[in-house]
Parts: sequence; C-alpha cells; structure tokens
Amino acid sequence: MKKVYKVLIIATVSVFALVVVLGILVVYALFGPDKSDFGRTHPIPEGIGYSVPYPERTQSEVAVDIDDPASWLQIWDGLQGGIYLYDFYYTPLPAGEIFLRGYEVNDNIPLSESRLKQASTVIIGATTSFLQLVNHQQFSIYEGVWGEYYAARIEVWFKNAETSQESKLLEKVYRVEGWQR
Repeated sequence: MKKVYKVLIIATVSVFALVVVLGILVVYALFGPDKSDFGRTHPIPEGIGYSVPYPERTQSEVAVDIDDPASWLQIWDGLQGGIYLYDFYYTPLPAGEIFLRGYEVNDNIPLSESRLKQASTVIIGATTSFLQLVNHQQFSIYEGVWGEYYAARIEVWFKNAETSQESKLLEKVYRVEGWQR
C-alpha cells in the first residue's frame, strides 16, 4: 500500500512540475521579449534630417505656422514606446478621411500597413480654412522594439468621401521605435 502512495505522489508532483514548466514556456512565448532586430538592421542614415516625437503629451501646445508645412504634422510619444499620437492641420478640403501611412526610410518597407491606416483614420467634414483636422489620434508602429530607433517616413493621406480618390497631403521623417508586445 505504501508503494502505491509513493508512486501516486511522484506522479502527481511530476505532472504538476510539467504543467508549471509548460505554463512558463507558453507565457514567455506569448508575452516574453520580442527579439525583433528591425531597428538594428535599419539604422538611421547619416545626414538625414528627421524629427523626434514630442514627449508624452501635456497641456502645453506646440506652435503651428500656416506658412510652414513642417509644423502641420505633430507626433507625440504615447504611453509606451511604439505608441504615438498625432495632430494634423491643413488647408481647406472636401469631406473625407485623413489617415497615415508609414515607411522605413532605408528600404521603403511599409510599416504596420493595415493596422496603421485603420488606427489613424479620422473622418472629417468639408473645411473652408486652415484648421486642425486631427487631434490626439493614437496609432502604433509594431516593427522593432523599445529603445531601438530607426527613421520612418510618415505620410498623411486624404480619401475624398465623394470620389474615393486618395491623395498624399504631406510627409515627414521621424525617429521611431517599435511597440514591444
């Protein structure tokens, strides 16, 4: 009888240990560090001009100059690396959608292609003057990991509600990092 209990205890402990080890491996696989080396394999080219996202958004405003298109797109750091917010100002437009597209600068690789457009889309009504069309819209860039920066060309696009025609309104190069999941 003692031998049966001994075998039962050993089997129970072994199964428990196996479940714990497998659980740790699954959690690590799902939530462990991303080994993406995108930032390391796509260094920022020397001599390229780029903007750095503003620090996490505060109540202070950043000046926008109607005569300086470089000030029309403003990107802010979000709560974590790879998460950003954007503001966009523009001249009169018909009703439609404003959205972003992103490309790595060295090899023109599309960044977070389907997710970026979906997350950054803002529907606007027709405008008749220069004004802020996008305020504090959040989006993420998934390529890369925290702290490994690379240059990305962020493009602002417009899709006309009536004709469905898309046109690029503006582009600006930013130093970005990927969101580490």
